Amino acid sequence: MGTACEWGDDMRTITTALAFSSAFACAAYAKPASVPETGRAPIQIQSRDIVAETDLYCMTLAIYFEGGSTYEPEIGQRHIARVITERAKADRSYWGGKTICGVVFYKRKGVCQFSFACLPIARRTPRKNMLWQASEAVAVDALAGRNDDPDASIRYYMNAELSALKNVCAFRKQFVRVTKAGTHEFFREASAEERATLAKTNPEACRRYAELLQKAKKKRSKKVRHAKRGHAKAYASR
Repeated sequence: MGTACEWGDDMRTITTALAFSSAFACAAYAKPASVPETGRAPIQIQSRDIVAETDLYCMTLAIYFEGGSTYEPEIGQRHIARVITERAKADRSYWGGKTICGVVFYKRKGVCQFSFACLPIARRTPRKNMLWQASEAVAVDALAGRNDDPDASIRYYMNAELSALKNVCAFRKQFVRVTKAGTHEFFREASAEERATLAKTNPEACRRYAELLQKAKKKRSKKVRHAKRGHAKAYASR
């Protein structure tokens, strides 16, 4: 999902904020105890909530690259925001913990939780245009608790057209689909009984994936047979 210096000022803000504990959530500049008389009005420096600003940036990045930059409808972007906030609330290590940025940039064994985070830097640098502003507005609502439309149970989503058949099959057999918005389908976790039922199904994506595996197996077998024949001919000609 690059180093802090490669991301520029925005990423340095993220890295700095993640290093702070909650006790230092609000970074402010204190006025010196004594200010020399200069005849000038004292400079007013506003305090900044660095963690809040960083959460907003991380949330906006995810919404923008996962939906906003591809012209997903607002409701689809709101569903994406719901998935992120609910995962952070759940505070599960395999989702990236309890922070928004931790969830957005979580990566395990080379796989990013949100696909945009694994893109080359040139492709994951936002263009702060109207689409960015729209995604930021959704992020502001989500972080302020004003994202009520999406179902609170959703924790996963995928674009079946752009996903590998193996992953689509896994989603169909493990999670319960709640809704579709734009090009994304949104899912919730299944109960034990639902998982047992889903495990017995054979969705189209799973059938197609099985066919691909079978074709690949036949192709490998054919190569092995040809290789053996080649070795046999070479041996016979000695």
